[in-house]
Parts: sequence; C-alpha cells; structure tokens
Amino acid sequence: MNNPKINLLVISLILLMLVLVVLKFTPVEETALIQPNSETGQSSKKQKPKKFIMSYVYNDVMETDPNGYYSKSVQNTNGALDEISPPYFTLNEDGSLQVSHTLSKDFIREMHEKSIKVVPFISDNWNEEKARAALENREKLISQIAKAIEDYNLDGINVDIEHITERDRDDYTSFVKLLREKLPDKKRISVAVAANPNQWSTGWQGSYDNYELAKYSDYLMLMAYDEHSLDQGKSGPVASLPFVEKSVQSLMAQDVPPEKIVLGIPFYGRIWKDDGTINGLDVSLKIADHLADKYETDIAYNKKSHSPKASFTITKNDDLAKLEKWGQTLTPGDYILWYENEKSIKEKLALVQKYGLKGTGIWSLGQELPDTWKYYEKWLNKAYN
Repeated sequence: MNNPKINLLVISLILLMLVLVVLKFTPVEETALIQPNSETGQSSKKQKPKKFIMSYVYNDVMETDPNGYYSKSVQNTNGALDEISPPYFTLNEDGSLQVSHTLSKDFIREMHEKSIKVVPFISDNWNEEKARAALENREKLISQIAKAIEDYNLDGINVDIEHITERDRDDYTSFVKLLREKLPDKKRISVAVAANPNQWSTGWQGSYDNYELAKYSDYLMLMAYDEHSLDQGKSGPVASLPFVEKSVQSLMAQDVPPEKIVLGIPFYGRIWKDDGTINGLDVSLKIADHLADKYETDIAYNKKSHSPKASFTITKNDDLAKLEKWGQTLTPGDYILWYENEKSIKEKLALVQKYGLKGTGIWSLGQELPDTWKYYEKWLNKAYN
C-alpha cells in the first residue's frame, strides 16, 4: 500500500528539480546585472559613459620641434585625451586653405596608435578679410579641406573662424552645413563658438547661429573664457564660474542639446600692470605659478568669481622676469594676475556633470601644471549629486 507522505515528498522533489532546471537555462537580462564600480568598490546598476576630453595644442613656447612638444604634452595627460586639435590649417588672403609646414604624418600616426583622434583646427588668424573670403569661396575651401583630411588621414576638422559679425551669420551656417555634406560621416566636424552669457545678437557673438551649427556638427566647443582679455583696461578673471555657467545656460536656451556641448576650460591666466603698460597678456598656468613663487605674492581666492587672484610688486632690486612669448620684461611696479588653480578648474568640471554636457575642451595643452592630470579626468567623471 502506498504511503501518501512518501508520495508527496517525491512529487515535491521532482517539482523542485524542474524549477532549478528552468532557472539554469533562463537568460538573465544584462541590464539587471549589478557591476562593481572600479573606483569606489561599490555596486551600481549601470556605469555612466566616460566624458569626452579634447584639447587644442599650440606652440606657444616657440619650440623648434612643435610636434615633439605636442607629443610630450599628450604623454603628460596619462591617456586622458580622446581628441587633439593642432594648428595645422589656416587661410590664405583669398580664403583658400593653407596647410602648415608643421603638419606631421608621424604625429598623426602616433596619436592614432594611442587611440586619439586628430582633428586640426582651422583659424582665420584674427583676420576679418580672410574669414569673409573663406565664407564667400566656401566651395573651393571645403574641397581643399576634404582632400587634406583624406591625404593626411585626419579625423575631421574643428572650425575656429572668429572674426566675423552678425552680417556673416547665415554664410557661416552654410559653410558648416556644406562641410557636413562634403565630408564622410565618419569624419568629425566641430565648431568653436563664443561664450555669450548675455545672448548678444550683434558683433562677434552674433555670427553664431548655435542651434543650426549644432545640427551640422558633432559638437560645439564653447569658448567659456576671456571674460577679461587682452587690451582690456580693467583686470578681472579669465573665466569666473558665474560667467562660465551662464554661458552654458545661454547655449542650452538656444535649444543646443547638452550632449553636443563641450565646455572650454582655460589653462592660462592674464596679467595686468598698474601703469597700463601690460594689459591682460596671457600667461600659462606654469608661468603664473612661477611668478607667484618668484615674488612676494598675496594670493586670494575670490569668492564671487571663484577664481584665484595674485597681487605682487616687483622692485628695482628684484630679478626681473621675462614673458618669452611676448618678448616683454616685467619691469618694477605693481601687478595683478588672474589665473586658474585646481579648485577653480574642479568647479568648472563639475558643471559638465551638472548639465549633462558631452565633456570638456582645453586651451591649450602644455600650459597646465604637472599635477593637473592627477585629478582632471577623475573629477570630470565623478558622480555629482
């Protein structure tokens, strides 16, 4: 006679085995997996994508081997860079393309081996006539750009034509649109655009139709610096935090998607002398640090601008420093130097997370202090609340 208790136990065991078999062969959704965070050791359901980092590079130290200088500057970033933008393209008087003699296939190859895109910037060299000639003859110029990109195995073009006004606005947009049509999809197009926190529609700032430019480019590089600049009589910060944040907000108010905005960060400061003989000359952060060490300096972190400010006096008995880039010696007198330090840079990097921006762009690589890359990438990708 069958024992009902034994039969029930057998049935239960069979059902349990069936459940285990079903679970074993049921695929688990990848999104449900909890992956550990490599930095914190804590678990998170989904890792955020790494923020983009590009940088301009420029031979502002007048090295005889500029590409060697560029290469060394890239090495110092410890693999943080995604894209480098050297000054390989300028304009002739008629607006046609001038390829710099410094363009190096070896440098391009070296960057590609490091998985870094090489996207040179094209500049009008602060020449309004050249800029307008380029826009008027854009078909020819774009054909030349496309050929150079192909010939040198470049990854795209960064358009940095600045010295035009609102009268050139539509032509500038047409230029970028035509670039997009003529270049292969795999080639990048970016446009350097002016910081415009007050949304001015005339002058230099008025030349950018940012909404339309964003449609035809991979990203807009927001030049969120030179709040106070060369030949500006009154000293002030290069990029105060309110100025930078308002510039980001202004761009987004023009319906530019945040994922198409790259926040420009300055690796330089500017210096003024009380008698007006030095009026906003730019100096690298390395030089700013050197001057602060060389002279008895009063350094304060301005709470309103979130920028460091150094004041110092050079006497006739001091060893006189020389700004090699400008060929100018700092003669006795009182000076004010506005610049960037780790704290001010970190506060700008935090805006990328706050507004969900694509990443950062730098002017320019090689001007920073050596320890910058100990924090830059990590802070940029930090998860802010």
